[in-house]
Amino acid sequence: MKLPALALFERALRLETRSPLMCWSRAGLLGISLLVLFPIQAMARAGWYGAPGLRFLGQMVWVNLIFITLAGLSYFASAITEEKEEMTLGLLRMTELNPIAILLGKSTSRLIGALLLLLVQVPFIMLAVTLGGVGLPQILAAYGTLLAYMFFLCNLALLFSVVFRNTTTAAVFALIVLMLFFFGHYWAAYLEQSTALSYPINLNRGVWPILTAVIGFWHDATPSERLGAIFQTGFTGPVVGFQIWSNLAMGVFFFVIAWIVFDPCTREEKDSAPARQWLWRRTSRRSRIPAHVIGAKAITWKDFTFLGGGKFGLVLKFLVMAVLVAVCNIFLLESGSKVTSEFEGWTLIWISLISTIVWLALEASRIFKDEVRWKTLSSLMTLPISVPELAYRKVAGALIGTLPLLAFFVVGVILVPDKVGDFFDTIFREPAVFGMLVVVVLQFILFLHLTTFLSLVIKRGALPLAIAIQYLGGSFFMGFVSFFLFAGGAGVASFVIGFICLVLIVILHRAIGYRLVRAAAEE
Repeated sequence: MKLPALALFERALRLETRSPLMCWSRAGLLGISLLVLFPIQAMARAGWYGAPGLRFLGQMVWVNLIFITLAGLSYFASAITEEKEEMTLGLLRMTELNPIAILLGKSTSRLIGALLLLLVQVPFIMLAVTLGGVGLPQILAAYGTLLAYMFFLCNLALLFSVVFRNTTTAAVFALIVLMLFFFGHYWAAYLEQSTALSYPINLNRGVWPILTAVIGFWHDATPSERLGAIFQTGFTGPVVGFQIWSNLAMGVFFFVIAWIVFDPCTREEKDSAPARQWLWRRTSRRSRIPAHVIGAKAITWKDFTFLGGGKFGLVLKFLVMAVLVAVCNIFLLESGSKVTSEFEGWTLIWISLISTIVWLALEASRIFKDEVRWKTLSSLMTLPISVPELAYRKVAGALIGTLPLLAFFVVGVILVPDKVGDFFDTIFREPAVFGMLVVVVLQFILFLHLTTFLSLVIKRGALPLAIAIQYLGGSFFMGFVSFFLFAGGAGVASFVIGFICLVLIVILHRAIGYRLVRAAAEE
């Protein structure tokens, strides 16, 4: 007898497990397993290192941990927000489904589908025992850690999906909590030790033993610490440890909180709308659209204003960069060192480069998202410009938003011109180093193209999937090719890898244009 409350769960589970994306994800993870296994086996036969089974298990588990974190933030965080964005949550509430049924149908079904991605690897992971250096308890403990962490992440993202109206906000808050979960205990332990050294406080009295115990539990609950202990040679710990129980308990806690706040957070359903500039005032049409951007320039202006935040966004990025630099200076002063022009220059350069990379990746994942979602591509295609020009004008609008980030880079170069000059002189004098730099740049351009193409193909999770494809699967592929090209030298390997990246960039570039035309025709 089927329970009516589980009808949505059963339907969602069938759709999730049979979707093409899940099938391709299973095939991709199995492909990564083979790409990890072959080089390890070849290097072990060559005598480069021992315990190949432990190395194979460790690499696969860390790959899975990164993949779960990246994909889970968008996959699980969109469980309820996608219904809010599509204005269909009200229809679900009109049925006899209660909040538990909706949460189970929209979230737990995705969790089971994700768990199958891990279970499909088990027959291949068992090869680690045959390779040597690892036992069956280590495999069970490692994958038990991953399963418990996935349960925790799913319900954490579910809570923010219930509270917030869009997937991006829910994913950002879930990411912030995850960063605190993984790294916050280091900061808490540092503050505790600093307080004990600065003030004559007895850590064995009052509330300090409780705080010390909480920090210790926090440390033991993180999957990274648990995996570090599992991958030690001669692991004798329990298969089911404190990390598994704590992650399961926190997952149940977040699910219960999501159940409690479901009604207050979903009582009112507001009309969703495309992204607009922060603090944007809805005034007259003349005050919103400047006269000098009428025509094809309006496309660039629209992306710069609505996606990049406009002038306010430029100021906000400038302030965020200034805060990051100030935080780095504070940490340096706390360590007892002095702030020098060299430190300041390199700090500006690296923060600018990292921020630019992150911003461009985010822009690539959403540059055509609103047009596809709100079905406005067909209207844009009626403009007297070609499809490539339309895409380039949108890219120009996104690039304008990186000006404050690049300004900090220029200031950093001005502060350390000699060091930067020596750096580039070394690169151009060493062909192998120059080839590696070219490969890195081409890989990032390939990553942007891949992210943009995936945003036109799949509904959600284009950026995490692109990271998983290129920087997990692609990095192993490049290492596999480099291993067999090592006899020809690093220059030959860099040339071959660079050529492969260039060919893939051209293919994806053409595929994006084709997909834009097809998406416009399907509206």
